[in-house]
Amino acid sequence: MQGRFVVAAVIIVLALAAGVHLSTTYDDYSRYNIQWNGTSSFFSLLEEHGAHEVERPADLGGYDDAVLLIIAPQGPPGAERIAAYRAFLARNNTVVLCDDFGSGNDLLAALGSGVTILPGNLTSVDRDYVDGAAVKGYRAGNHSLVDNVSSVLFNRPAALEGGTTLLQTSLLSWVDGNGNGRIDGGEAVGRYQVCVSEQVGGGELIVVGDPGIFLNAMSGFDDDNRLFLENILTLRPVLLIDQGWSRTASAGALTGGVRLVKEYPILQIAVAGLFIGAAAYFFRKRNH
Repeated sequence: MQGRFVVAAVIIVLALAAGVHLSTTYDDYSRYNIQWNGTSSFFSLLEEHGAHEVERPADLGGYDDAVLLIIAPQGPPGAERIAAYRAFLARNNTVVLCDDFGSGNDLLAALGSGVTILPGNLTSVDRDYVDGAAVKGYRAGNHSLVDNVSSVLFNRPAALEGGTTLLQTSLLSWVDGNGNGRIDGGEAVGRYQVCVSEQVGGGELIVVGDPGIFLNAMSGFDDDNRLFLENILTLRPVLLIDQGWSRTASAGALTGGVRLVKEYPILQIAVAGLFIGAAAYFFRKRNH
């Protein structure tokens, strides 16, 4: 009898271990990714601030005095999403778009914005790594987003064109078109915008040229990054996070299955029944 309890305990422990393993993923920017390239730490911060998840464009209809955070958008925004964002801005809300080389420009153009995310890796002599991946942006404007922020460390940012400058690089910066980390002919040295604001359609649009600031790997830096993120989360009384058009929602097939089970109690009961049935079958086989 004691052996049966031991086996049952082993099965339960293995099931729990499998659940933990399957409930994570290694997708870039995924909220379910606890590795350096995931955003699990930031999403814990979102939960602390009571953020509301927006999965469908229609979900934006009931919100006022709110900020919508869009991180690393993926794929064409589509007519329904564009219309929903326009209506959201028309109610004097705020959209914070954080992107480098994804689909951000598609949305900016559709909204009639004057801001453009420029191609090419933004590089600077004022950096924290030899390869120039981490570039500092310095406060260059007056806005609640940059209150008490002197500099923000960005991870492979893109330069921005248009809008009102909130953060910009130092003077010794350039867009590294060929990716060799050196200043070549045709690559202009100067200050580049990495965060801008703009009044669009009755509301405010803020563009940050780097979704990488939300990665787990960036969470330990002291260059006012944490304060900058806190300012984003408290721009408006209501905080919304887009989960219908963002790579942060990526879960993968296995993780998605685990999430589905967690959301529906009837599936949890079914899975528990399968494990109990398997254990009973194993005991029965041993007794014969």
